[in-house]
Amino acid sequence: MRRVLLILFLFCVYFSKATHNRAGEILYTRIAPYTATVNGNIVPVYWYRFQINTYTEINSPGGNADRCKLTLHLGNGDTIVCPRVNGPITTSGGDCSGTRDGVQLGPFTQVNTYTAQYQYLNAGIYKVYMYDPNRNAGVENVPQSVNQPFYLESYLLINNFTGANTAPEFTAPPLDDACFGICFYHNPGAFDVDGDSLSYAITESRGVDQGGNIGAPIPGYSWPNLVAPPVGTYSIHPITGTLAWCSPQKIGEYNLAFIVYEWRKNTAGVYTIIGYVLRDMQVTVKSCPNNLPPDFNVPNDTCVVAGATITKTISVTDGNGSNFVQLYGYGGPFTVTSPLASLSPNFTLTPYTSIFQWSTNCGLIRRQPYQITIKAEDQQTPKLVVFKTFNIRIVPPAVTNVSATPIGSNIKVTWTPSTCFTSANPIVRYEIYRKNDCVVPVYVPCDDGAPAGFVLTGTTTAAASQYTDTNGGQGLVVGQDYSYVVVAVYADGSTSFGSSSVCTKLKRDVPILLNVDVLSTGTSTGSVYVRWANPLANTGNLDTLVLSGPYTYNLLYKPVSASTYSIIHTVTQTQFYQLFNAASTTFTHTGINTEAGAVEYKVEFSSGTTTVGSSQRATSVFLTATGSERKIKLNWTSQTPWNNYKYDVFRKDPTQTTFTYIATTNATAFTDSINVANLATYCYYILSEGKYSDPSIEDSLKNKSQEDCGTEQDITPPCAPILSIASDCLTGNISLSWNNVSLSCANDVVKYYLYKKETEEADYVLIETLQGASSTAFQFDGLTDVAGCFAVAAVDFSGNVGNKSADMCIDNCPEFDLPNIITTNGDGANDFFKAIRVRHIKEIDLYLYDRWGTLVYKTKNPLFKWDGTSIFSSRKVSDGTFFYICDVYEKRVKGVKKRSLKGWLQVVN
Repeated sequence: MRRVLLILFLFCVYFSKATHNRAGEILYTRIAPYTATVNGNIVPVYWYRFQINTYTEINSPGGNADRCKLTLHLGNGDTIVCPRVNGPITTSGGDCSGTRDGVQLGPFTQVNTYTAQYQYLNAGIYKVYMYDPNRNAGVENVPQSVNQPFYLESYLLINNFTGANTAPEFTAPPLDDACFGICFYHNPGAFDVDGDSLSYAITESRGVDQGGNIGAPIPGYSWPNLVAPPVGTYSIHPITGTLAWCSPQKIGEYNLAFIVYEWRKNTAGVYTIIGYVLRDMQVTVKSCPNNLPPDFNVPNDTCVVAGATITKTISVTDGNGSNFVQLYGYGGPFTVTSPLASLSPNFTLTPYTSIFQWSTNCGLIRRQPYQITIKAEDQQTPKLVVFKTFNIRIVPPAVTNVSATPIGSNIKVTWTPSTCFTSANPIVRYEIYRKNDCVVPVYVPCDDGAPAGFVLTGTTTAAASQYTDTNGGQGLVVGQDYSYVVVAVYADGSTSFGSSSVCTKLKRDVPILLNVDVLSTGTSTGSVYVRWANPLANTGNLDTLVLSGPYTYNLLYKPVSASTYSIIHTVTQTQFYQLFNAASTTFTHTGINTEAGAVEYKVEFSSGTTTVGSSQRATSVFLTATGSERKIKLNWTSQTPWNNYKYDVFRKDPTQTTFTYIATTNATAFTDSINVANLATYCYYILSEGKYSDPSIEDSLKNKSQEDCGTEQDITPPCAPILSIASDCLTGNISLSWNNVSLSCANDVVKYYLYKKETEEADYVLIETLQGASSTAFQFDGLTDVAGCFAVAAVDFSGNVGNKSADMCIDNCPEFDLPNIITTNGDGANDFFKAIRVRHIKEIDLYLYDRWGTLVYKTKNPLFKWDGTSIFSSRKVSDGTFFYICDVYEKRVKGVKKRSLKGWLQVVN
């Protein structure tokens, strides 16, 4: 019924010839209330305000249709009536009472705004659309445009996870003039108040197709560049939204359509489409003799700190020399934000320079940049226009008054909380970043967040103004420099510029480890040399007047198998200066296991009965050597308060008794492939070299790892042999031979595996193992069945099995022949019906009939013997001629194959 009514509707339109719609779009905005309380529970409420904008033809000689109301389809089966709300209140009565008349833009065009509100009951995906009977007449790329309905749609996604959404606003109208033979440009000046990303794609103008499908592309619609003569290009930039048609070749009106998509990150951090708006616009191509378009430059994409005023220059020229050119600004900064951006001057004789100025504030902070679209329009008839765009990102200001103060083994970072935010986009946290030096970072313009080299060390709430860095509970390192930067993070994901960096270090009131050097390797005979530096007894470090002697060092040790430390060495001196000797600051730990894993030490320092603190822990360098194909892979680990910046690798060959230096690396892994022999064992140790960032601490700290050995592992199999085969089907003899792989591609072959499969489709089965590289032949004699495929593979000393040789297959030579006469007189000659020759036959299916068609014998045995007795009567058959059919199943390398025989048999008694 719907299709019948629609066809009738179109039929009436065809005869009315009333013209109307030229352009338009549907917009939507989520409005309050966003939640409601139902039975004590807070539930979401989905109220939306819809706005239909149409641009219609008026004062046409053919007559015009006018709509004081439009019906909007809501995508869920419901519709709402949207009254016109712009212009003066209508004087028409009846159904139009209380509506308005629209706003006239010129002698032949009117803009109409229709609005209504609706509450969706559930989240979901809704395609909102409207269609109206009347397009205006004479559109060049819409066949019989006056008879084509005008259709608009928008896509609305209601999803609690992506949040409320409002459609983008279009700040540039959808009507434009173009000149014959000159490129035409248009940009909608789209602005998304939610800060979503926008993309653009061209599409067909929509209407109703021959099947009555509403919203389908208009039958016969064509891109404007394909209207005769079909030349030029037509496209839209997917990011800036600038539509280009180069160039119109026929005077007249054209309808162009494009879709603006909204993108937002979902809960997985992936951008997804959350809505779109289809704009249908109209362009009028006119003759423009001797008129060239204006031109201008736009600034490069840039950023500005919220609260600052950005000022950029735009130089305007005209292709015809000195002419009046007007500049228009579109996009959020010109129509939505507060304060608005300005262009001054924006209308004067060219050439001239216009100043773009925008005073920003904290309410403008957002993650997505603001796209500014500038339109230059000359004053000829018709007017030529050029669109260009640039982006400005409003970045939150850097956090100020950042300081860092050492407290024991921790550092407290403080700052002044930022006041640059709004309730719509508040600060949600502060992020504290750290790096281990005092080098002042390089701040890159428009690069928000922490500078390069800093690593996130902690976060706080938005209300916090301090953070204590405990290094994850491990404490920070004495003698290490630490720089800090604080960044503010906003609700929409915006991040402030990084604060100025501050640098500090811990007090040197505890000892500092310098060496954990493995002297010997063993499970119970290993030894490690440990050395440390004394605290600094001066202002700002160790106060010996407050912390007086005696002074005690306890050296603590923890093997890899333990979870707690034990004291292995103690030094006590009455006066602090007495600690300045090797006996007080070194110790060689003997009789320990250095092969099981890294060993760990730290030094505890006491003043009298007061524990001042302890050094950071440090482990030995622990090396693991793993054999591989013609190489040994080395990996090592260590945890030290100093920074190891270089590692020397030493190797001992199988025939040597001493180690030799072979390489240097700054990584913690190395692959030794220097003359590594097959299955040979090589031993290694690593000599690390490091330093603290504090230049007052001794540098070039060298420490050895334990020794570890690795055996080369041969994992490369030998190459495949080349197999040859000779066979005699009648005798059942098969001769196999292949080349000696050790003479060509491997020198460690110790045996060969011989495989066979009965048919080509079967799997190989190992049937023989031939020891020795020179065992390159094998013989089969007197086989009853020769069909099959053979392959051979070489095996090396390490057990690596090479690829099999190429398949070599041979086939049987089946035979099965039957006689055509037997004499069943018992004289011992020719007494039985049996096969004359049988070879390589799996089975048969034999049926023997008399001349009346009675079955007298059947069998499946290829070695059958029939003595002439009928299976029907159990008596000897009479003399005569009998007939047989026989299916013979032959054993072949491709499987069992059937061969059918037919023949006769003469029986003589």
